[in-house]
Amino acid sequence: MADVKQENAGREPEEKSGKETRAKGISRRDLLIGAGLGASGLLVAGGTQLVNNLPDFAVETLINSAVANGRKPSYFADDAIHVITTGTGAPLPDPARVGPQTVVVVGDQFLVFDAGPGSTRQLALTGLNLSAITALFLTHYHSDHINDLGELMLQHWTSAGAVEPLQVYGPPGVEEVVAGYVAAYQLDKGYRIEHHGEDVMPPSGFGGVAYTFDLGDDLMSSEVVYTAGDVEVIAFNVDHPPVRPAVGFRVNYKGRSVLITGDTIYSDSLIQHAMGADLMVSDALNHKISQMVSDAGKDADNNLSTVTEDIQESHIRPEEAALVAAEAGVKKLLITHVLPPVPDLLINPFLRDARAVFPGEVRMANDGTMAKLPVNSDEIIITELLR
Repeated sequence: MADVKQENAGREPEEKSGKETRAKGISRRDLLIGAGLGASGLLVAGGTQLVNNLPDFAVETLINSAVANGRKPSYFADDAIHVITTGTGAPLPDPARVGPQTVVVVGDQFLVFDAGPGSTRQLALTGLNLSAITALFLTHYHSDHINDLGELMLQHWTSAGAVEPLQVYGPPGVEEVVAGYVAAYQLDKGYRIEHHGEDVMPPSGFGGVAYTFDLGDDLMSSEVVYTAGDVEVIAFNVDHPPVRPAVGFRVNYKGRSVLITGDTIYSDSLIQHAMGADLMVSDALNHKISQMVSDAGKDADNNLSTVTEDIQESHIRPEEAALVAAEAGVKKLLITHVLPPVPDLLINPFLRDARAVFPGEVRMANDGTMAKLPVNSDEIIITELLR
C-alpha cells in the first residue's frame, strides 16, 4: 500500500499507521436508510397537478410510501460490484449531465470517485444514504472534479448524523483542497449545530480527513491505496496535460474489477492497469465534434472556440479508449465525462469510431447508469436509476 499521509481538516487527527487500512464497514440497510426524502420529492414533483387536488391524508400516504420504498436496499441485494455514474458531464454546460462522479458500492464499502458540480444531488437521488460513504477518492484538482466536495462533506455529515468526518484520498494537494472547503463551511457548521443540536449534528462528524498518496513522476507507477476485506483500490498515474498529478483508480473485489480512468489521454499506463478488468469507465472527448464546436464559435464573443480546441490535447478520444479496452481485454466500455455535450441523437456519431474498434459493448453512461458485476459470474447488468 502507498505511504498515505493523513491531514484531518475537520477535527484532531487520530494516530494511525500510514499503511493501515482506514475503512469502516456499512450494512445494506445503512446504505439506504434516511434516503426516502429524495424519492418522495421525485414522486411529488412527477404529479404536481394531481397532488395539488389531493386531501392531506392522501398526500401523507404517498409520502409515507415513497419514504418506505426509498429505504429498500434492493439494488444491492447481490454480492457484486455496483458501479453508478452519478455525474457524466464536463465543464461545458449540459442540461442532461452534471459534473463527473463515479460511485462503487461493493461488499460493505461505499466508495465515491470525484465530486463534480451537481453530483451530490444526483447521488442523493439514487436513494443512497450519503452518511454511509466510507471514502472519497479524487483523481485530480480541476474544478469540475472537486466543485461539490464541500457539499458532499456536508451531506455526509448531515444526512444521518455521521460521527466521523469524510475520508478523502488523493495525490499531493488533497490536504489543501479539503482544508479549503472545510474553512468555507465553518459558518454553516455552527448554524446547523445551533439549530438542530449536537445529537442530530455531531460536531465530530463535520468536515473531512485528507489522506495523501504520492505515486511520483513515473507514468507507469501505481500503488494499493485502500483495502477493506476483499475490496482493494489501486491508484495509478495517468497523463492529463498540463495537470500534474492526475490519477485513475482500479477497484478489485472477489475476481471482478472496474477501472476508472479519470481525465487522461491515451497511454501505456491505461493499458497496463486496465488488463483483465471487467468494466472500464473512461472519460472521452470526441475531437471531430469538438473541432466543429470550436470552428462554429470562432466569431462568438467568448472563449468557447479556444477552450474547445485546447481541451483536445488533454482528453482521450472515444476510439482511443476503445483501443485501450480492446488491448487490455476489458469486457465492457462505459463512456463518461462526455465532451463536448451532445444530445441523444448524436450519441452514435460520438461513439461510432469507438464501436468500430472495440469488439465488446461501448455505451455512453447517463447520470444514474448502474452496472452490476456479480461475483462468480461474467455478467455485467446495466440499469438506469434516474431515468
